Amino acid sequence: MGISEKKLELFDAHLSHKGLQHLVDVAASLLGNPIFMADMGMVVICKSSDMGEGPDDFSAENDFDRQMGLVNMAAQAGALEKIYHRDQPIIGEFEGHPRYLAARVRDGRQLLGHVVVTEAKRPFEADDEELLPVVCQTLAYELRRTRYDSPLSDGCKQVLNRLIADEMRDEEEARRRMASFGCELPQTVRLLVLRQVNPEKAISQSYLSSHLDRAFPGSASTFREGECVQVIDGAISLARVAERLRATAYLGGVVVGCSRAFKLVTLLGSAWRQADAAIRITGEAEPGAIIPYDSVALQHLLELATTSNVEKRASFASRELELLDQLDALDGTNYVETLAAYLNCGRNVASAAKALHMHKNSLYYRVQRIEETVGVDLSDEHTCFSLQLALALRGLGPKPADL
Repeated sequence: MGISEKKLELFDAHLSHKGLQHLVDVAASLLGNPIFMADMGMVVICKSSDMGEGPDDFSAENDFDRQMGLVNMAAQAGALEKIYHRDQPIIGEFEGHPRYLAARVRDGRQLLGHVVVTEAKRPFEADDEELLPVVCQTLAYELRRTRYDSPLSDGCKQVLNRLIADEMRDEEEARRRMASFGCELPQTVRLLVLRQVNPEKAISQSYLSSHLDRAFPGSASTFREGECVQVIDGAISLARVAERLRATAYLGGVVVGCSRAFKLVTLLGSAWRQADAAIRITGEAEPGAIIPYDSVALQHLLELATTSNVEKRASFASRELELLDQLDALDGTNYVETLAAYLNCGRNVASAAKALHMHKNSLYYRVQRIEETVGVDLSDEHTCFSLQLALALRGLGPKPADL
């Protein structure tokens, strides 16, 4: 059968509407070798019915540890960069495995994944390299009808978007509404923003979201301003977050901004600003970079301190003030106000107690509680300066009467 006849048979298989499995099996028959398609995190989307014996098909289906190893091996060898850089197939080989023929699958400018053919049954022929892009094209057409949909309901995403936009302030109500849509957010949350930085490697947002959900079970995702936003468990260390991202998602065309961990979901707006600042202030970050907010926190503070926009200044989230915000919201206290009065009065307990209309002993207790909760020493001049600057950005700095 000539190449033209093979192409026609592929299109006939697609137009028959017999499903993705039928199309993949026809492609495998025409190529004479096993074939599978994986998304950009090496999660198998479809595979031919006959993959041969043993582990040499590279698909690693249902074997997460082996999948992570294969992704790392392919990335270190530069195979993923080669595959996703162009439409033309590449032939490669890993030691101890048969040769493979691979090519990217894209829908317009959005990358969906890649197809791999293993040289398990017969040697590759010249026609195979010409046929594989057509296989990729027909798979993209077929996947338009079976594109991944997030398990989260539209209602859940609407609540997340409202939280990120600072439109919900009641913590209990926010968590109750998320739970009503089937999403129980972790007690501590961290927000990731995945921003496209290379238009030539645009990744399908839905597929990107799918393997983020897989990398972080129990997380929640939404799309904001055309970007993928993921709310994950804040108890996971940043080192582990980076490890999971690199193991389960191809990040060749995106950078990832990571916020600090928050105990309140009503602070997701601050979390989004942190993740955004991490990417924006870092500037020309290499694709695939994972940037924690703490690496740019001081630059962000300087940026906000010099802006004339009051709302932007108030959006700065100091780690210490965040902890006090959380304590105030959960326990009904007013430690932020106490700290502001104490510092604005030059750490004079008598003056601060008078300003707050409380006994000096009560103020001593509160100052001690603040130091224990936040983990700071309020006798340290540098610490007090940083806290007073952060309070001033919120409009809680010293008034003329205080001075």
